[in-house]
Amino acid sequence: MVFPQGLLHYQYNAGTGAAVGLVAFSSPNPGLQITDFALFANNLPSAVVEKVTFLDDAQVKKLKSVLGGSG
Repeated sequence: MVFPQGLLHYQYNAGTGAAVGLVAFSSPNPGLQITDFALFANNLPSAVVEKVTFLDDAQVKKLKSVLGGSG
């Protein structure tokens, strides 16, 4: 799989056996992205964030207000 730079991503092993992952970065300093800020300090619609985090509307809006997000 190829992931565009800066996008959050994850992989889930739905099987019963062990999984092996090989990772390569395009830079010696690939950077860091903090998930809390990526999800809640943005202008994504709250409905989208609710779907991916399984949080209710009130909790998403509370986290967005604390971390500076909108939407």
